Amino acid sequence: MTETLGYQAKTDSDPGAETDWEERARLLRVVSHPVRLRILELLSQSSRCVKDLNSLVRIPQPYLSQHMAALRRAKVVDCHAAGTLRCYYLLRPTLVKRLIRVLRQEHPPQFRESRSVQHEARRHASAAIAAGSMQ
Repeated sequence: MTETLGYQAKTDSDPGAETDWEERARLLRVVSHPVRLRILELLSQSSRCVKDLNSLVRIPQPYLSQHMAALRRAKVVDCHAAGTLRCYYLLRPTLVKRLIRVLRQEHPPQFRESRSVQHEARRHASAAIAAGSMQ
């Protein structure tokens, strides 16, 4: 298994691999909103109280609460409350910090020649067949 964004990625031969991708897709849907990404970026720097977040993410407070609730349901963030004061922190700091770092980088498309792609695919298929015959 290889580590990907803080998770242990399963191989194709693992019967639970499809379920794990479904869980990861749900998590990505939650964090894929631009406002939530900005919130996560801020929380990756330090824990923040709602008033601080609201001054940095300029949206109406009820909308901020909805975004925070979605992130809490996904177990990406959590909070501690004292009276009306709510301070949020990351539950998955490694995941969020890696995700933010990856998203900040440039990822230009890398187009390839058709012949090169087909050659690589055939080579991979041949290796898979050979590995299957060895078992």
